[in-house]
Amino acid sequence: MTPAPVDHDERRSRLTEVLLAVVADGGLEAATIRTVADRAGVSIGTVQHYFKTKDEMLAHAYRTVGKELGDRAEQRAEGASSWKEAIRAILLELLPLDDRRAAGYRVSVAFAARATWNAELGAELRKDLAELQAIFVDMLTQAGVPHPEREATTLLALNAGLAEPLIYGDGSPEPVVEALDAYLDRLFLNVQDV
Repeated sequence: MTPAPVDHDERRSRLTEVLLAVVADGGLEAATIRTVADRAGVSIGTVQHYFKTKDEMLAHAYRTVGKELGDRAEQRAEGASSWKEAIRAILLELLPLDDRRAAGYRVSVAFAARATWNAELGAELRKDLAELQAIFVDMLTQAGVPHPEREATTLLALNAGLAEPLIYGDGSPEPVVEALDAYLDRLFLNVQDV
């Protein structure tokens, strides 16, 4: 009897879901090929067919989370009626304000930690950060905000700092969103935002 054909895209997608759940639940240390295989109900060899190493698994998880986050942020920003609203929408999408975004944030933190000692992963992270910075610089420039490069750097740093109380504090989103809004109000105070 001939075995049923394998849908490789579907299997890779399923393994990615399992991998993201493992990293979100237990951190990078928990994300082993064996753990992913056990949770997915497949053999270690099956996982290794799609991901040869732990770094390859983590890079794939990071790219998947990054693409999903980028797609959602872009969609939210496109629906905004001003540059300030568009920037706010992107920044809110980057914050771990719910379980889905918190899981993505944990994957990103695990990837960033690994990228500190891995040149290839570090280059990918720097490229992504540079792209995000460039998006903010462009938006701030078009909005007429003075010193857009400096302010884009500040926005990224502020958002990273605002994520910490959500993950390591009591998780209450209200003060975090209030702090973000207060900064954006000051940033756009004397700007004709259209």
